Amino acid sequence: MTDNGHIIHNGALLSAETPIVSANSRALLYGEGAFETIRTYGRETLFFSEHLDRLKRGLNKLGINLDQFPEEKLLEEQILELLSKDNLLIDSAIVRLQFWRDGSRGYLAGKNEVELQYLITASECPDFKDREVRLATVATSRIPSESLPGFGKFTNGINYILAAKEAADKGADDALMQTTEGWISEATIANIFWIEGDNVFTPSEACDLLPGITRDIVIDIVNKNSHLRIQEGRYPMERLYEAESVAICNSVREVLPVCQINTHKFGTDHSILNQLRKDYTTFRNKYKKPLSG
Repeated sequence: MTDNGHIIHNGALLSAETPIVSANSRALLYGEGAFETIRTYGRETLFFSEHLDRLKRGLNKLGINLDQFPEEKLLEEQILELLSKDNLLIDSAIVRLQFWRDGSRGYLAGKNEVELQYLITASECPDFKDREVRLATVATSRIPSESLPGFGKFTNGINYILAAKEAADKGADDALMQTTEGWISEATIANIFWIEGDNVFTPSEACDLLPGITRDIVIDIVNKNSHLRIQEGRYPMERLYEAESVAICNSVREVLPVCQINTHKFGTDHSILNQLRKDYTTFRNKYKKPLSG
């Protein structure tokens, strides 16, 4: 059940308590499916088309037929309907789009099993303005991209669940995951970057991370600042501990400072980080677009 009273299932507005998942759901049986999470600002959102493109790439990788995928405008109308019904058009909201297919038992789905299902949920977005994040390194490594492609958000999130549980057991807000070789990768819900002098560092896509849409925005912001340089690569944890300031970013939380990793503490009032956060807000306000409807 969502935080509010309603959901959209296959285009229909329903009570959040309505049963919708059948016993032959391959999302239920195997975690087969993909999702996207966006943040809305009243009737507006940022880079909705890019989120849908990534969602489709994930479903395509799973071999899920996209012929039944709803038109973008239709999804926007349904999101607005849900936000309006649950009084979420005034402030920021978190919207999740989940897609999967029904089918039979067995890892390999039959060729004719193409019944696409989707669910849209929404909830009020917390105020992250003054939040700081504590991270902890964990024993659970990021799954190599050769085993699980890093470009999509897939429904089976056991890897992230185990990492997040380890971090919570250590009293942290999220896990800082590493590759199987020990390189810094990402948090379970966000990308990471840090500041040294005029350089902004972030793990490269070779580090098995999800290359987030907000990560791309931050990189673009840094590249357009003549005083800063972006540095992407493979970095060990020791390098991160040398940072002047650290932050995570994703579409919901935007850019948040990291105050602590394990026992190592970082300053969160850093001039470059403050500027990046301000520039992100400017970027978001410039490029966010109204949802159709």
